[in-house]
Amino acid sequence: DIGNNSVKASTYALKNLKIVAENLPNWTSSQTNDYNDLEELYGELLSTWSRYVGHVVTQVGGVHEDYKNPNQDGSVYSSVSKTTQIEALNWLHRNAFSTPTWMVNKKYLQNINYSGYVEKFSNQQVRHLNSLLSLERIGRLLDAEYLDSNNYTAIEFLKNIKSGIWKETISNENPSIFRRNLQRAYIERMEYLMKEEIKNTKSSNYYNVSQSDLRALVRSELINLKKSLNSSKNTSKTEVSKIHYIDCIERINKILEPK
Repeated sequence: DIGNNSVKASTYALKNLKIVAENLPNWTSSQTNDYNDLEELYGELLSTWSRYVGHVVTQVGGVHEDYKNPNQDGSVYSSVSKTTQIEALNWLHRNAFSTPTWMVNKKYLQNINYSGYVEKFSNQQVRHLNSLLSLERIGRLLDAEYLDSNNYTAIEFLKNIKSGIWKETISNENPSIFRRNLQRAYIERMEYLMKEEIKNTKSSNYYNVSQSDLRALVRSELINLKKSLNSSKNTSKTEVSKIHYIDCIERINKILEPK
């Protein structure tokens, strides 16, 4: 991406990747009569997808840096616009956190490995979720709100990411195995936000997490999520969905009321 719109660039990039994913067996194993090259290039496909997603992740809680001298107008640092950040997060919900049927293709995955189909892609999804839900990124959003109330705020961000990751509790759909894994990863990351601190390295990224608004916001999101899960477990259409929601409720209880 060498343009000024990473969402647009990554949208074009994924269109190309979908063509590659569909034709990968024809361009490799069908030509060579060997699955080794298919396995290698599928790994490259995952890596490339992850890189394009990473370009969009940087927009959320992102900051522009414009080199200036004191005699020049304007600020050196400015937050990425609220509109751009919301667009980026919505893009991530559609393209990074939804069930990736085109990337996890049964037609050829069963020819390159006997297991690990779900885990391999889930790891990539969790990596980007954890990057979004980082102490530093949320800290920048807290700062941005102080600088300008029109900036994208931490509370808006946390609400938006929760509603996307847990959209099945609203639509009453059954979460796929990828979504269930991602939802559990979300709870684990929220626990991380409740417990961890940033080491004081005297850098501009440091702030006292326990004295900031962050944990109050995280606690609020977990309490609201628990209410949704209590309702969803009673309306789940499959046994595995109900079991999943009950498990998630117990995980949240341990965070909110640790023994």
